[in-house]
Amino acid sequence: MRQTYQYRILPYNRYSSFYQERESFYRSFINQYYLDFAHNMLSQEHTEAYLTKTLIAPQDIQFGASPRRVIWNIGMPSFQVKNINDIQEHKILFYRTKLLHQKVLIQFHFINSFFYYSQLSFLSFTEKTNNILFDSIRSKYECPATLKEQDKTYMTDICGNKLIIEKGVYLTVSYITGDNYPRLLMEQQIKERREYVSKADHYEIDRLSKVL
Repeated sequence: MRQTYQYRILPYNRYSSFYQERESFYRSFINQYYLDFAHNMLSQEHTEAYLTKTLIAPQDIQFGASPRRVIWNIGMPSFQVKNINDIQEHKILFYRTKLLHQKVLIQFHFINSFFYYSQLSFLSFTEKTNNILFDSIRSKYECPATLKEQDKTYMTDICGNKLIIEKGVYLTVSYITGDNYPRLLMEQQIKERREYVSKADHYEIDRLSKVL
C-alpha cells in the first residue's frame, strides 16, 4: 500500500536531528535552573507582595502534587526531562498550547516528585494580551482595583505560595510554593556538594604534595 505523506516515517538521521532541535527548544528554558538559582527562588521574600485570600494554585493543581497527578489532571506533556543540570531528583513537564491566540509554554517542576514551581510563558504577546492576563489574574485572586500593572507584580497567599507576573522577553506568570520541603531538600544537596568539593580539593592538595 502506498504511504501518504502524513504516515511516512522519518529516516533515523532526520528523526534524530528533529528530536535534537526539539529538545534544544525546551532546554533553552531550563538552562538557568541550577541548584543555587532554584534555592534562591524558593527562599526569596517580597515585602511588597499583595496578600490574596485565594489559594495560589496553577490550573487548580495544589503544590506538592506528584507528576502522575498533574498528568492525570491536564494530560500528557509535550516534553519531559529529568535529572538536569545539578539538581538531584529534578523533573520538568512541559506543555505547549495556545491562550488568547498566542503560543504558550507551561512548565511544572518537581523535586523528589513534589510539585514546587510552575511557569506560564507567552512566547509572543501584545499589550492587549498583557492587559487581559492581568485583569484575569486580578479577578481570580480577588485583587483590588488599586493593584496596578507593573513590569513585575508579586502576590502571595496565606500559605506563603507566591505568584509573579513579569514582562520581559516573554510575558510570564510564575508560581512558587511556600512549603519548606523542597527548599530543605535543596539545602541538603548544597551541603553535600560543598562537602564533596572540599574532599576533592583536599585530595588534589594531598596528591600534589606527593608529586612534589
